Amino acid sequence: MGVRCRRCELTDFTSADAQVFLGAVPSASLCVNAGGVILFANEAVLAIAGPGPLTRTPVSRLLPQWHALSATQAQSYRRETVLLRHDGSAIPVELSIVRWDREGASLTGVVIRDLIDEQALDHMRLELERQREQVLAEAEAAHRRLGFIIDMLPLAVCVFDAEDKYVLWNARYADLYPEIAAHLRPGISFRDILRISLDSGEMPEKVEDGDHWLEQRMAKHALPVSQEEQMLRDGRWLRHDDRRTPDGGAIGMRIDITDLKRREDSMRQLFDANPMPMMLCALDTLDIIDLNQAAIALYGFSRDELLGKAVTDLHVADEGARFGKAIVDIDGDSESRTVWRHRTAAGEERHVLIYVRFLNEGANRHLLLTIADVSDRVQAEAHATHLAHHDALTGLPNRMRFRQALEAALVAAMLSGEEVAVHYLDLDGFKPVNDTFGHATGDSVLKQVAERLTGVLGEGDLVARLGGDEFAILQHASAANAEAVAKRCIQALSQPFSIADDRIDISASIGIAVSPANGSDPDGLMSAADTALYQAKAEGKNTWRHSRSQV
Repeated sequence: MGVRCRRCELTDFTSADAQVFLGAVPSASLCVNAGGVILFANEAVLAIAGPGPLTRTPVSRLLPQWHALSATQAQSYRRETVLLRHDGSAIPVELSIVRWDREGASLTGVVIRDLIDEQALDHMRLELERQREQVLAEAEAAHRRLGFIIDMLPLAVCVFDAEDKYVLWNARYADLYPEIAAHLRPGISFRDILRISLDSGEMPEKVEDGDHWLEQRMAKHALPVSQEEQMLRDGRWLRHDDRRTPDGGAIGMRIDITDLKRREDSMRQLFDANPMPMMLCALDTLDIIDLNQAAIALYGFSRDELLGKAVTDLHVADEGARFGKAIVDIDGDSESRTVWRHRTAAGEERHVLIYVRFLNEGANRHLLLTIADVSDRVQAEAHATHLAHHDALTGLPNRMRFRQALEAALVAAMLSGEEVAVHYLDLDGFKPVNDTFGHATGDSVLKQVAERLTGVLGEGDLVARLGGDEFAILQHASAANAEAVAKRCIQALSQPFSIADDRIDISASIGIAVSPANGSDPDGLMSAADTALYQAKAEGKNTWRHSRSQV
């Protein structure tokens, strides 16, 4: 029997058995002989090691620690080591090693698993887990911080998710609603809490129809912004302010406005009971939107009638437009210095001062008008002014008023070229009236003199009592026209006066001076008229004379 060569035996083995084995293994696999030479390597090994020869090369080139790894008697085992790629880089791998003998030849099969992907996955898993724990920790810390923040707020706060379930609330919120405090928990719906509150019979708010109230409350809660005021059974007031968040959730705030409502009630009482008429008006239109009883009493309209008006409707003539412009021009609270005229329901004119205060209520701007009726004062001032410029006995303008009128007339005449006539009139025979009949009868005569003189004057002419029995007439007229007036005056005063049962006869002498012929200043003109008066008296009285002075 012939002897078969061992090399040929190995060739036969590798050509058949090893090729089939290695080709069938999807993992990176190779076969090594007892001398540490790679007999075969599949494509997966080349994918790990990179392009380059492997068959018939020492396995230690690929696995530098092979000798240490193979120094064991175990038939199969696993080891982690380093694979040296053809480009010189080293990567961690896990080796699954199996030994077997075939006809006296020792062979080793090696399955290689690349640990780079496994380690990356492990590292990624660890990193993701670390990040998840960090996110959870940060979320928990943020939750605690948010809870701490809302607990510090001076108002009750609650937070809902997109399904209107409770997420968070502070102690003030729970204290505000003791009937539902024990039922509050994350995840319970707002509707369920409201139903619990209704069923408890201890709901702070008085509710007649619970189902209807519940649906209304939920409808308001669904709005982007919901604001309302709630009166509690114990008399406290709350303001609800609910706002939807971008994620569909909601934040609710409950503010105790009891003190504010009390102040509002106090202000309302002060407003209503204030003896000064007050009105609240819209800034842009000046429409009256509220008023007190004193305003109703002043104007005589009903409340509804005044609420249908603008404050400018109360002004006389064009004063409404001027008042509206004045409001636009002021930029802050104002104390009135202008006396305005308002008309009442009865058609009576009242003189008023209007004090303006600007009120800002969010986006709304209003005017609070306080109205002072100064009609009596205006009348008193007018009366005082009248007394200062008029004779108390006859009611005619006095010497001061006559001089003011004369000065104004002369200035106007200089601009227009017209003539101005002055009559200086003195009663003849008046002194015996006082001596014979008494001063009361004399006063009556003077009053009738004033009436007769006024009756004979033309429009625009002025008669004044200068004092005693002296009178003066201011006339926009020529010398010829002045003579006609003088004649009418003498004729009127020459008629008998009847005082009680007494007949009294007097007459008048008149001196006439005309500007600019006899002067253009008040003193010069009055002096010229006085001189002409004395001439008339000297020539028999009961007549008139022109001034002979020339300028």
